[in-house]
Amino acid sequence: MSSYELTRRERSVFNSLVRNFVNSAMPVASNILAKEVVENVSPATIRNVLMNLEKKGLVEQPHISAGRIPTDIGYRYYVNDLMKFEELTASEKNKIDTDLRHVYNENVETILHKACDVLSEISNQLGVVLSPKFYQGIFRKLELVRLSENKLLLVISISSGIVKTIIMEVKSRIQDHKIEQTERIINEKLAGLTLREIRDSIKKRMTDVSVGDKKLINSLTDAANEIFSADNDNIHFNGTSNIVVQPEFTDKDRLAKIFTLIDHQEVLLHILKSSTKMNKEISITIGKEHQEELIRNCSLISTTYKMGDITGTLAVIGPTRMKYGKITSIVDYIAKGINRLFS
Repeated sequence: MSSYELTRRERSVFNSLVRNFVNSAMPVASNILAKEVVENVSPATIRNVLMNLEKKGLVEQPHISAGRIPTDIGYRYYVNDLMKFEELTASEKNKIDTDLRHVYNENVETILHKACDVLSEISNQLGVVLSPKFYQGIFRKLELVRLSENKLLLVISISSGIVKTIIMEVKSRIQDHKIEQTERIINEKLAGLTLREIRDSIKKRMTDVSVGDKKLINSLTDAANEIFSADNDNIHFNGTSNIVVQPEFTDKDRLAKIFTLIDHQEVLLHILKSSTKMNKEISITIGKEHQEELIRNCSLISTTYKMGDITGTLAVIGPTRMKYGKITSIVDYIAKGINRLFS
């Protein structure tokens, strides 16, 4: 809950101001608010209310003769105390469901790329999707497939239904029954462990194994960091053109910061991971609440999605002047759509 105590009139005026500013991107004058507030009050009374809201840090006046706009603190009060989730339209839900269904049989990265596309399109902001943490997955089985005399295909399946493949070179031909024995003993020893647990303990677990091909087992344990570790963090993003046309980014400095953020994916990665450490179903970080300077003119709405046992992050980045209630619903619906594909 917010620490601000507002009267009913102040709440009504402030709610109306946020709604008007989000829709118009123009400072909101008292005469406009006077027409919208339920109580029959004059513009002069509205001006007094706005002065009180300004003293509380919720609104500011960008120019002496201008109307008011919400501050970052004001947006936080709005999100915590006034925001209502806006239901997606039937056509929006259908668009999301259809797009995700069309890539259902594709690989994980293709699914996430499509999710990012539809997230950006419907939110009209910058959509960002971080690939799942592969190392969290629980190992189901390893398949060893001969490709040639000196090449094997390793197919690793985890309980979420995700498959990882690696081609391994071997120095000499291994007999088929030895490959089968190696595959079987590895599955017996490692089933039910997370990939991180396997990576950290496989050498110890395979030390006393007497069946299978010893050289192949040694090659697999020596390469455990590659085979059973997470892939490099992969970030999908789309909607740069949505950002460019926002009035806030006619300021060249602000626009340069958002492009720098996109170019420096390690910074964006850190921001996304930090946003999901708050243990909230939906995380909303507003403007100067961000520690990273490159995103302090923006808000970030993020959540986690699940692919069985493993999780990734899905988010929208846009100016602080955004439709928080609607975009929160979009982020939530798409994340749950991904969850359903892998449930």
